[in-house]
Amino acid sequence: MNCIPVCAVQHKITILAFCLMSNHVHFIVRGNKVSCRQFIFQYRRKLSRLADLSRSGTTMRPIEDMGYLMKAIGYVLRNPVSAGLGIMPGNYTWSSASLYFREKLYFREKSEETIHEGNRFGKTVRKVGSLSYRTKRELLHSQTDLLDDCLISEENMILPECYVDTEAVENIFRTPARLLYAISRNENLEMELDNGILHKTKYSDNELYGSITGLCQENFHKNRIEELSIEQRYSLAKILHKKYGIAGKQLSRLTNTDLAILKKIL
Repeated sequence: MNCIPVCAVQHKITILAFCLMSNHVHFIVRGNKVSCRQFIFQYRRKLSRLADLSRSGTTMRPIEDMGYLMKAIGYVLRNPVSAGLGIMPGNYTWSSASLYFREKLYFREKSEETIHEGNRFGKTVRKVGSLSYRTKRELLHSQTDLLDDCLISEENMILPECYVDTEAVENIFRTPARLLYAISRNENLEMELDNGILHKTKYSDNELYGSITGLCQENFHKNRIEELSIEQRYSLAKILHKKYGIAGKQLSRLTNTDLAILKKIL
């Protein structure tokens, strides 16, 4: 996660919201088109050292409408719930959902360390600038000194509070209730189809099973695909096809439907 602020400061973009999932990531950023493109391409290069990105693509969309921006932020922060992870957005470590409309952080200095009473990554944090050149290079894979005032946790994570513009997001929504409403609205399919996001990745059956459970609950009020009627399974197949771009034998296998019929209705 440390490569997010590194890429952001190098390309002079502002992070408004983000969510890192096991097979894709989302960012809402502010900057010019060139800077935003450079940010995401550099982030991909850094991430490719840790994961195979050969099956994934990149989608970028300019946001000029305030209403759409609010929907997009809500959609991004809702991803853990949509993926069926069984965790509230604010409790998901790998996103910015917990940062908004919270008490301002309280720090007290102690030598080169800073003690933060409410830090989710541990109580003891230090300024990045207090690290040795070698340690900073190992943690950030960068020589930049633009992050020296940021705080780094016991787990060697730069606190997202230091690089997410929470004030800008709070000004957009104005109240916690409006942000919670945006997160709770089930507009995932609309957002994903509009942006072509999920068609950029190839998914294994195991990766899709969690989403299928969530779709069964949201669309049919059933807990398992085995509880669906044959008509509902074909409806589910249509949703999966539109949302993830999957078809053919994989779609038939996942929904336990007839391949020949699927080809006719899709």
